[in-house]
Amino acid sequence: MAPRVETRPLRPHEGNKLVALMRQGKDAIAVRRAEIIFASAQGDTAPEIAQRLHFTPDYVRKVIHAFNEHGLGILRAQYTNGGRPPKIQPEHESELVELALTPPNLTGQPFTHWSLQTLHDVAVKRRLVPDICLETVRQILKKHRISLQRTKTWKQSNDPDFEVKKSASRDSTRPPRQAKRR
Repeated sequence: MAPRVETRPLRPHEGNKLVALMRQGKDAIAVRRAEIIFASAQGDTAPEIAQRLHFTPDYVRKVIHAFNEHGLGILRAQYTNGGRPPKIQPEHESELVELALTPPNLTGQPFTHWSLQTLHDVAVKRRLVPDICLETVRQILKKHRISLQRTKTWKQSNDPDFEVKKSASRDSTRPPRQAKRR
């Protein structure tokens, strides 16, 4: 038979936190662990808690021991499963943000505003960031509260006489017709 495991006496703020978490918690793991700790603090044994909450008695004992050693910090799940390391480092992120805040025409682009695609293409071409997807660029900009406007297909002319030509009247343009009066 396994030895009886009990939680240490709860401090008032710990009890309040457990009750609030059980009532309004959004993290399912934290809520379930809070239920284990609270039930143990009320005098229930590990097998009783396990049966009522559909856990194994060993898991209940493990949660109680962890709470006794580390306190409320054990309520949140600690995921250390590794996974793929992130491609984007903080320095890449800051380079991308700096580029997004720079007007495109100062970087040699013929645009007046960045689009997500052109920002991505320029950042990758200049090797400011590794080859990443557009969604990652969008999330980084959102994180830094930078919004890109939807660009129009408008480019500035390289012609030095553009303003003169743009303003000049053309012979090929007909004057507007007058409406007939009755």
